Amino acid sequence: MNQLDLTFLKWLQEQRTPAMEEFFLRVTRGGEGFWILAAAATLFWLFGARIGYRVGFALAAGDLLTGALKNICGIPRPWLRDPAILPVPQAQWTAFGYSFPSGHTANTALLWGGLGAACRRGWLWIPILLWIGLMAMSRMVLGVHTPMDVVGSLVLALPVIWFMGRIYDWTEQHPSRRGWVLAGAVLLAGLVWGIVRFKPVPEGGDLHFARDAYRSIWGLLGFFGGWFVERQYVRFNPGALGAYRLAGVAMGVIVLALMQENLVRLLAPGLGSEIASYVAAAANPVWILVVWPALLKGLEKPAGR
Repeated sequence: MNQLDLTFLKWLQEQRTPAMEEFFLRVTRGGEGFWILAAAATLFWLFGARIGYRVGFALAAGDLLTGALKNICGIPRPWLRDPAILPVPQAQWTAFGYSFPSGHTANTALLWGGLGAACRRGWLWIPILLWIGLMAMSRMVLGVHTPMDVVGSLVLALPVIWFMGRIYDWTEQHPSRRGWVLAGAVLLAGLVWGIVRFKPVPEGGDLHFARDAYRSIWGLLGFFGGWFVERQYVRFNPGALGAYRLAGVAMGVIVLALMQENLVRLLAPGLGSEIASYVAAAANPVWILVVWPALLKGLEKPAGR
């Protein structure tokens, strides 16, 4: 299977044209961190808890499991296994760490597949599956992932979307037990940290490759901490914003972009760049779920008017 994967990538490489590379570079950017966060935030700020959290639960848990699997399996990138594979340089620059599974593909499937599962509209699956397929293909055409990497991501995403959707529904039916889910998230984060921290680094690996997994851990903690606070105290209702809803989304995304661009740089002098990146990973969901919704509540229309 390993050799078939690499042979397929070399065949794809022979088919590449400049126009094809440019198209798939544009596609693959949709699976990068900011765009995934911005899309998830937009869904929450526009449509509220049921859709936003069903997507968010899947995305937070799936991203953590993706980071854990990368470090557990320790599979090198395709060009390290076969020097004949020449990835597109612009894609290679962002392809950090181990190869299996594909983070871009997993996050795209978790986000948009979670949306499809939450909305339960058959027609919606047509663009969703098309986009997920394009993302998976982009990672292979650009030479940064093998078929096994992208298929593994899809196999991971499906049960996570189903299971985490059930977990979210359960928390809405039993609000007093949300603390159990928060505690479970903390325990899961600790377990993954222990596995990644103490697993021997495979040949050809690097201790720095674990940073993505650590960022996923902090992101998970920020998400479930933010979810708990929002559900208990903020109770964001975008429908109450009326005409301000779209403006609120736009402003929230702009601030999120500024955080992505500047937060690590601002925190690094005091914390160091590595710790600053972890704090920023936790701060993103806290902004999305708690801080901005709390500020937006000041724009809610008074009841009965």
